[in-house]
Amino acid sequence: MDYPYLISAWQSVSPINKTFFLLFCGVSIYTIFLSTYVLLVLYSFKKQRVSKNANPSRPVLDILGKRLSNLRQLHLFALYLFGFCIVVQIPNAFRVIGDFKAYPFHAVTSELTFLLYCDAIIFLVFMLLHAVQWFVSARVDTFASMQND
Repeated sequence: MDYPYLISAWQSVSPINKTFFLLFCGVSIYTIFLSTYVLLVLYSFKKQRVSKNANPSRPVLDILGKRLSNLRQLHLFALYLFGFCIVVQIPNAFRVIGDFKAYPFHAVTSELTFLLYCDAIIFLVFMLLHAVQWFVSARVDTFASMQND
């Protein structure tokens, strides 16, 4: 399968945005991995509790909560880095090479449109990652409050 549009889009992005994209893929994979791990640990605690009527140790729940808190901080760092990449990339849209008798409005707007479409996708994925992290944190908090009762 040939993806000429994706290849040309990748080539037109600056090195700082390529680096951010690779970091963002890593953050996304880590978020999915950690969220799945935490949900599996909670599920195993729930099965243990039903079968043996045993309570999981409180330190394990605290550790899971701290890992999710660190994940929140990682998301915030990635969001700030994304904002930095946007601010660095916008002036490049106004650098147009060529001989123009008038201001190259079309070239600038097409570059800005491309950047905004890409940025909108990244923001959508950030929102989805936040929703996953929020859901898992709520499950941990609910499980921890059930342990206190």
